[in-house]
Amino acid sequence: MRIIKILIFIFCLIFYSCTASETVKDSDITFDELRKRVNENSLKLKSLDADGEISIDSPELSNSGSITVSINKPDSVFTKLEGPFGIDVADLLITRNNFIYYKPMDNTVIKGPSNSHYLGIIMKIKVDFDDIVNAFSGKYVFNNDNYEDVKISMTGNNYLITMKKDSELKKFWINSENYYVTKLGTYEANGDTKIEITYENFYERDGIHFPKNISITRPKEKQNIWLTYSNEEFNKEKLTYRLRIPKSAKQVIWDGN
Repeated sequence: MRIIKILIFIFCLIFYSCTASETVKDSDITFDELRKRVNENSLKLKSLDADGEISIDSPELSNSGSITVSINKPDSVFTKLEGPFGIDVADLLITRNNFIYYKPMDNTVIKGPSNSHYLGIIMKIKVDFDDIVNAFSGKYVFNNDNYEDVKISMTGNNYLITMKKDSELKKFWINSENYYVTKLGTYEANGDTKIEITYENFYERDGIHFPKNISITRPKEKQNIWLTYSNEEFNKEKLTYRLRIPKSAKQVIWDGN
């Protein structure tokens, strides 16, 4: 169950919230132009290999461990989670078409199509493949969804986008010089905070601005996660890590229905 809770926190990166009050002023940049520049910046990162440390604090789980991430955009994501003393917690390989989820502790492997339905079962939150890529890479890409009441203003050195989608209010803080997302947020319809995500300690290499630290908080659930990346390598354009599943592993197959 711990791996599921950890993955819930990680993949919650695609849902955001913020309640901070800030002094803002109007901006004359359009949403289409800002979205184009953010996407162009994000797409400079074609692949990522990194190690890191992950810490979680919640009523259900308080623990720290290591994480290995390998992403080859736009096709595949591999992540390996290890607990204290190097104990394997889980390996997860997701491609645009299929996933393989191996749990060493009970020697079970689950395979199936990587649609939002099955990924949602594993991660306990509605998510699709592109959302996962955005989350682990720290590079948000705006899709072509239709948003309502889009407003753009300036706050400090960031553009602030405020918009409505369905019954939620979403906010995006974007660096006004290099067009990368520094913070994201979503309010419930009643104004309550859902999740707040902050990207910090950016550095630039080969035109890519990458965050070393990601923090996520869900105040209502009293859940917090801190992810610190290390040893990042960009744009190898191949999946570095591979799943190693013993022949004795119990096989569970989920079909496409």
